[in-house]
Amino acid sequence: MSDEIHLNVGGTLFVTKWSTLQRHGDTLLGSLTTTSDYYNNDKNQFFFDRNPDLFNTILDFYRNGIIHFPTHICGWNWKQELEFWRIPITNISECCYPTYIKYEKDQNLVNYIKNAFIVRTAEYQTHKVSCLAGIKQRIWLFLEEPTSSIAAKIFSIFYLLIVLLSAITPMLATHPDVRQKVVDIDILIYWVNLNGLNLWIDKENPKEVMFVTTVPPKWLKDLELFITIFFSCEQILRFASCPRKKEFFKDWLNFLDVVLFFAMWTIFIIEQSFAEKLLENLDLLIFYSVCYCLVVFRLLRFFRITKQYSALRILLMSVRASIKELGLLSITFLIFVLLFANLIYFAELRDPTTFSDMVIGLWWSVVTMTTVGYGDEVPKSALGRIVGSLCAVSGLLLLAMPIAVIAGKFNDLYEKNANREDFKKLHTIQKMCKVHPSNTMTLQQSKSLKNTSNLNTKELESNSDNKLFEIDM
Repeated sequence: MSDEIHLNVGGTLFVTKWSTLQRHGDTLLGSLTTTSDYYNNDKNQFFFDRNPDLFNTILDFYRNGIIHFPTHICGWNWKQELEFWRIPITNISECCYPTYIKYEKDQNLVNYIKNAFIVRTAEYQTHKVSCLAGIKQRIWLFLEEPTSSIAAKIFSIFYLLIVLLSAITPMLATHPDVRQKVVDIDILIYWVNLNGLNLWIDKENPKEVMFVTTVPPKWLKDLELFITIFFSCEQILRFASCPRKKEFFKDWLNFLDVVLFFAMWTIFIIEQSFAEKLLENLDLLIFYSVCYCLVVFRLLRFFRITKQYSALRILLMSVRASIKELGLLSITFLIFVLLFANLIYFAELRDPTTFSDMVIGLWWSVVTMTTVGYGDEVPKSALGRIVGSLCAVSGLLLLAMPIAVIAGKFNDLYEKNANREDFKKLHTIQKMCKVHPSNTMTLQQSKSLKNTSNLNTKELESNSDNKLFEIDM
């Protein structure tokens, strides 16, 4: 039997030796026989319906024992070829392995972005639904998807204004010029002593005195009540219209809304029914203060703007994708903080006026490594200043390294998302213009249609994002 073998790959004839192919007997070419389905008895050759331009690289693997890829071809093609020819990926050379895995990395990144932009809980049926389900669907899209209609977009802007207003009202409630004085502190103390109550107020603390002798104006209380009612109604409607109620609380913003719901109404009940008890019951005051602090987190509702601005969502995704790097940064930062807290304590041990304990050293290490440097605690000895210099330089190096990683991930995600939006916009405009997919429209041409069809494009994009299906009643 001749050692020569003829391989017809996509119409191109390749000639090699049996002995060359049999060097790797566990692959498709290495295990070929004349009884194979690929063998053509009439032409005395093997036929494979594959890309002949890629086969040269495959054939070189049998000659050289290692795979080197040309970098101008997508890794997806090489993945399909290796799977067809049954060649293990461990035979790829180290220098060409990044070419092979680049496709998978890019694909995983694109899928990650697509999954992040799909509203899982907004899944409704596209076919005919009942009247009640239709109303729920319209309410849900109105509240959850700003791009679903003009009214939804207007509401989202109004919602963000209310969020901004809700962040300002607690600040106004602490300003002395806004509050109205109702009693003098000396009269209040006299009245408390007369009734035998235990007043917790420190007369020398102007902030405590202000809170017990003044009250917010009526218009501010009414505004706060309006904000509370608005958010409560919005949350109830959002939950009632949600098609996937089990998944509703998986969104941290929805969970935050529940916490804020109870905190806001608890504050309202305490102010209406137990305001006088706050003067004598310190535990109730602490509980009231905790609820008041929680209400400040209403500002986080601004993150709902990510529904409209993809760049902000990409920023949050970059932080989420960098959790490992941030965790490593936190652990390393903690180690260095503990290290320099010990060093500065012993470096300043002979000075009785600085760093009385290591706990103060911890505070000093944190503010020094983050280059804040309040100056409330400073080393005075030469050795202490050397430790301080090393602490500051270490903080700069430690904080700078992971920032580059996070910035790199943000750049990758932002670029992939921009490409995804351009690709989706092109297909959307083609559908609007009823252009057949074979009639390729360039992105530059599509931009000329953008100004005249911007509204319809957004509506179609919203519908394409929400793959609507079965309602969870």
